[in-house]
Amino acid sequence: MRTLQQIAACLLLVLTARPASSQTTNGAISGRITDAQRAALSGVVVRAKSVGTGVTRETTTDPRGAYRLGGLPAGTYDLVAERSGFRPFTATSVTVNVGLDISFDITMPIAGIAEKVTVTASPPLIQTQSSAVGEVVDLSRIQGLPLNGRQFANLAATVPGVGLAFHTDTTKGLQYVPQISGGNGRNINLLVDGGDNNDDTVGGQLQLVPLEAIQEFTVLTQRFDATYGRSNGGVINVVTKSGTNQLRGSWFTLLRDDGLNAQTFTEDLAKVDKQPYERYQFGGSVGGPIVQNRAHYFAAYERTHQDAMQVVNTLGAFPDQDGVFPLAFRGHLFTAKATATFGANQYASIRYGREHNSQPSGAGPTVAHSAWATSINSFDSVNVNHNWATSSSFLNEAVIQYSDFTNNIPATTSGPSYFVAGTPLRGGTSALAPQRTEQTKWQFSNQLTWITTAGAGVAHEFRGGASWIHEPQLRVFGHTLTEGLYILLTPSLTGPVGEISIAGGALTANFPLEHYGLYAQDDWRISNRVTLNLGIRWDYTRGLPIDQSGAANFQAMQNAGRAGLFAGTILDDFGQEPRPDRDNVQPRIGVAVDLFGNGRDVVRGGWGIYTDFGYIASNVLQAAIDATQVGLVFSVLDPTGIKRADGSFFQVGDPLDTIAHLNAVGAPATAEVASPRLEQPYTRQANVGWSHQLGRSTVVSADYVRVDGRDLNLRLRPNVRVSPGGPRLLSAVGVQPTNQNFRTVLSKGSSRYDGVILAFRRQLSSGVDASASYTVSKATSDVGTAYDEIVQNLIQDIADPFGDVQQGPSARTDSRHMISISGIIQAPFGVSVAPIFHYRSALPVHTFDGTDANGDGNTNDRTPMRYRFTGIDADNVATFEEDGSCETVNCSRRAGFSQLNLRVSRSFPLTRGVRIEAIGEVFNVFNAKNPVLALTQRRINSNNTLNPLFMQPSAYAGDVGQTEQRIGQIGFRLTF
Repeated sequence: MRTLQQIAACLLLVLTARPASSQTTNGAISGRITDAQRAALSGVVVRAKSVGTGVTRETTTDPRGAYRLGGLPAGTYDLVAERSGFRPFTATSVTVNVGLDISFDITMPIAGIAEKVTVTASPPLIQTQSSAVGEVVDLSRIQGLPLNGRQFANLAATVPGVGLAFHTDTTKGLQYVPQISGGNGRNINLLVDGGDNNDDTVGGQLQLVPLEAIQEFTVLTQRFDATYGRSNGGVINVVTKSGTNQLRGSWFTLLRDDGLNAQTFTEDLAKVDKQPYERYQFGGSVGGPIVQNRAHYFAAYERTHQDAMQVVNTLGAFPDQDGVFPLAFRGHLFTAKATATFGANQYASIRYGREHNSQPSGAGPTVAHSAWATSINSFDSVNVNHNWATSSSFLNEAVIQYSDFTNNIPATTSGPSYFVAGTPLRGGTSALAPQRTEQTKWQFSNQLTWITTAGAGVAHEFRGGASWIHEPQLRVFGHTLTEGLYILLTPSLTGPVGEISIAGGALTANFPLEHYGLYAQDDWRISNRVTLNLGIRWDYTRGLPIDQSGAANFQAMQNAGRAGLFAGTILDDFGQEPRPDRDNVQPRIGVAVDLFGNGRDVVRGGWGIYTDFGYIASNVLQAAIDATQVGLVFSVLDPTGIKRADGSFFQVGDPLDTIAHLNAVGAPATAEVASPRLEQPYTRQANVGWSHQLGRSTVVSADYVRVDGRDLNLRLRPNVRVSPGGPRLLSAVGVQPTNQNFRTVLSKGSSRYDGVILAFRRQLSSGVDASASYTVSKATSDVGTAYDEIVQNLIQDIADPFGDVQQGPSARTDSRHMISISGIIQAPFGVSVAPIFHYRSALPVHTFDGTDANGDGNTNDRTPMRYRFTGIDADNVATFEEDGSCETVNCSRRAGFSQLNLRVSRSFPLTRGVRIEAIGEVFNVFNAKNPVLALTQRRINSNNTLNPLFMQPSAYAGDVGQTEQRIGQIGFRLTF
């Protein structure tokens, strides 16, 4: 993956070199202290004291007048500088953000009549020492902006360059995910108080945190430093609140009711009345001192109780299942935290987190109610943090965490499952149930920071560290499709069947893993205007690739590879001995230049390599099933329709022994093997940008970013016909089944993201806090979808699997234009008005003809023309038009997305120190329909007629798993 020359060069580079932000729960204040003639002042005693908790750090300036106070928990501080012969200096309300080094220079006049200089600090608008791209979402935005569902990840979409979508795994269908650099939320490293919060089974976030418990979070979208690992996309670093020296608390209640909602478009199409809808969210927090200035406590709880209805129309496929059915969501969130200081140099915290929820799984407007299931999630974690300033030059930070997560989808009904090819129509029993996943993690990480000066004032802040995640249990249980999955070629149970798969037995597979990370990072302050961000990181996951020696399919592929059958092809991994991916060396280099030395114009740029952990559902899960020999016991496929012995079409309900080709019965196998040389996916990231401060409170910026994905997980269906009517590619290999349902997992996919991000940010001034961004971008991939998704095969020509036709737009993330506008306006009479507007241009969709034009046995051939969704006509039918020839996969475009959310609130005093805030919120103010298209086939391949569902939406705003129709919410928040 990397050359030895690269590795050696980068090691030499870092041996001389520091971070601008780090995988930590703390921040820092640093700067230079000079006299009125700008001469450096050494020996100045500098102290920072937390306004809320009394936590104190102290240091002394060096010969060049430089100081740094590290290990400061996020919050507000008073900063004091004192030296004999000079007036004492005090800055109040200095804000320290998580993972950021706040630059604060001080000028101290000679002592005179005035004995003290006091100023009210305002945080710097531009980070002058960091080449990373990102932003802090602070408490004022968390509490002041309209936040649908109170999921903090929604607010990540207010950060320039970040989009928003729902998690695409059905076990988390109501969880929002941020989209960064062409990814769809599964390639982001999510941290809470420095602890790992990533789902290693399906990717994305594990535990949600009560909004009342979040102090702030940082979103790093590109070019983050070497202290962050296991992400090839971005980083979200969350810090929870702590108690203070005063008793403080809150209580909120929010209510939604169908009287505050608009009718959904699906309800209108079905000509049914507006359905009942009810949602209660309530909870609160409390925190205070255990021992003044020494120890504090904090706790928060949140409860969500939602009942809604979903209209189901299966378009005649399953008529007895059409109607209106209830949807229920229940959720509990809890966190409790204790903090303590030990002298002036040590700070520690311990936090317990708990989440339990149940939500619909697999539900939708075209999914029969019998095929729905319920996903039940339970999560517990204990997090311990400790930081110790052993001297003014050394700071040690340690994190220990235990977490336990379970997802359970119990069985519902019995019988076969039915999918209608080329449509989102589903029926029969749930194809998702029963199944269960379990994850247990122990984590330890430690980071040492060392501040040095050398030569003519060259300053280094060196950070080195190690992380270890012990995951003894990453277990999967499954017992699905034992009564069969039938792929119907028309929306009718009496029509032809194109495929039958029947599973046998119950699966139990465990993937014990060990994750190791080592890193060194150096921010090298060459001068007061130039900072180099230099780093190197190494990550390794022990336990991959898995042992597949017991799988007949894997052995068949290995034997074929050793015999030279795959030489020079995409399958050339097979035949080689299994090898773990140990060469994930990731050099990173960046520069930040303060052009004029006043912090108002900063140019930044850099390049780096970033390795992710490929969650197991994307690569080894199905291969493990194959290796256990528990899986398919029957598999038959005919894209033109399975035939009986007499030549007529086989139909649902017919005995299996009437099928013409009884050799469809195969050995127990799930038809998937993973490469013996499986690699972890990684990206190469580069950026260049400029930030300029306008006035005292406004910043504008422009950034260009490029992200190249490599070693992406690719699920390839290689066993297709190499010529029309000819043999299949693997006909001599002996894999089962003998059709194109056999899959191989390879680490050979690639992607590219190019984006220009223009941003405007105004910190609160004259009653207005606002931000806006515009992103123009292009995301392409040869794996068919976002580079962090579970990709399926769209290969058009097995002889040229990475040809130009495969370099298509990424289906879930290639929105060429994206706009985000948000703000908090302090209106007259104490009223606060806060809007958020999101716009995303149309995403791609793969339109395929439904016929096997190239004769390879697959019906995934792209349409000759590309299509563009144009709207919904007066008869409520979606309209579309031809938009040129179709040159690649995913060539067509679905509908765009827009939504305006609005919050209006006013705070009233009740008694001394107690206030109540009245809240009114409206989500999707203009009731945008936001239709969603499924992957769509143009023709019904059994009779070559046009598909009536072609380019028609499968869901709209207000349907399960989509953003909501116009919906109102009222409530209050009490604080004391």
